[in-house]
Amino acid sequence: MRKLLIGGALVALVVALSACGGSSASSASEQAQQRQLDVYAISQIERQFHESTSTKDIEEMMSLWTDNATFTYGAGQTATGKDEIRQVWLNSPGWKPGVHWLADHPAYKLRVTVNGDRGTLHFECHFIDVDSGDVAAITAGDFDVARIGGRWLITKMVGSTAELVI
Repeated sequence: MRKLLIGGALVALVVALSACGGSSASSASEQAQQRQLDVYAISQIERQFHESTSTKDIEEMMSLWTDNATFTYGAGQTATGKDEIRQVWLNSPGWKPGVHWLADHPAYKLRVTVNGDRGTLHFECHFIDVDSGDVAAITAGDFDVARIGGRWLITKMVGSTAELVI
């Protein structure tokens, strides 16, 4: 009886330890999967950003920003909050009436990092004048993003110029 009791306890211990080992492997797998999902979700900010600038959809553009976001778009020029950021976009060259620019980007220059509920995003924008086919402007952006209410949003953008490298 004693051997049976000790044997049963050992089996229970082995099963319990096996379950723990499987759970940490599953947890690591789940974390890797969550990271991939987050990288994808953050990269979709770039897609929506370029779509909204191409179509001049200010509502779509503003849906990407937190209420208290900042946007540095020139030396000593920073807009704070959605209202100011909205005005910067509406007054920018690509949003002027009669301007038909298509926002393109070199995908290989897209960079995303994730650290929990925070991340970064970097990309370039090549604005093509649809009427002439010429490159009208080349810019870049460095973004801080955060997961807020289950959605990734821009908390800070620093815009800059970039060079076209062919």
